[in-house]
Amino acid sequence: MISTALAAVFFTVSADQAAANSLQSVTLRFCYEDKQLLPYYAGDSAKVATSPGAAIEHLQQAAATAGISLAVVRMPWLRCLQQLADNQVDALVAAHSPERQHYTMYPRDEDGQPDPARAINTNALCLAHRFDTNLATKITDPASSLTIARPYGYRPLPFPEHAVLVGAHSPEQALELVVSGRVDATTVTCQLNGLAAKRRDIDNLPLKILQPPVYFSVGYLMISKQFYQDYPVLTERLWQALPQTLHRERYVEYLAYPEGF
Repeated sequence: MISTALAAVFFTVSADQAAANSLQSVTLRFCYEDKQLLPYYAGDSAKVATSPGAAIEHLQQAAATAGISLAVVRMPWLRCLQQLADNQVDALVAAHSPERQHYTMYPRDEDGQPDPARAINTNALCLAHRFDTNLATKITDPASSLTIARPYGYRPLPFPEHAVLVGAHSPEQALELVVSGRVDATTVTCQLNGLAAKRRDIDNLPLKILQPPVYFSVGYLMISKQFYQDYPVLTERLWQALPQTLHRERYVEYLAYPEGF
């Protein structure tokens, strides 16, 4: 009897230890775009910058809290989406979108809706325009011409029907189009996780920020269906760790990158 009891205890301890080792060995493959998008991602290349951006630092801390190893890879945004759909990567950050539901998992509330309480970040977008552009009039007057630059691959926003969208290869190029007068405006982050977001690079340009914001966005850590199927408990633990490890001021600090880094 004693022998049997000891064997049962040994098996239980061994099983628990094996489970712990299994959790420690889980690696989340995270994909993010290879163009700088402050404050979330720093650096313009496939290389991960020494100071990688507020979203990467945030995810590193959340993964450590959840007991998951993190591997990051950079590539064009649309390729990240395709790699997630193909289960070649495990996660990326994006707003919830119905067309992505067939290949992504995201934190849900009790009603099955996206749960903003477990999002990785939130932001608001405002329109930046030249000082000599009466943007408010252009927006409200359907007879006016209104051109807005947005980077390729970014999700459509609810702009006025008479707005004409102009593609840009990066947020920086979109700003250049506004400064040069080739377009009327572009979108810039003006709030981060409830804090005012002020970019120093925009302060040095002949631009104004039109308030109020034109769009509010919630960024979710989107997980591939395969990863969630393999590690549902770990995934839920990771989503839960995101609000616990959020440092709002760090996101604002990264708006000044590379100054101070």
